[in-house]
Amino acid sequence: MADISVKAIVVQREPWYKNPTFLWIVKSTAINLILPFFNGVMLGFGEILANELVFKYGWFGFSRVSSPATALGLGPGIPPSATAEYKKSLQAEAKRLEKLD
Repeated sequence: MADISVKAIVVQREPWYKNPTFLWIVKSTAINLILPFFNGVMLGFGEILANELVFKYGWFGFSRVSSPATALGLGPGIPPSATAEYKKSLQAEAKRLEKLD
């Protein structure tokens, strides 16, 4: 029989935090600072897109108001996105104010 010898290679590796290098610092900076920034940008664009779709298609009873002044509550009238209960309360308040005059 032939003499078969098996040699095992043992690799001892040091933990990554024991030998910081410039490349390690660049990698950790990219993961901890740059990736969250891109995540926030994508979340922001998603929120803007969802908001535009909600108003464009009138989902959940939301719609755009006719003018920017009405949107800020500066103009006359009730915004079209107002609920029925809110509209009733504003009309009741207007009637009450008319009686006082």
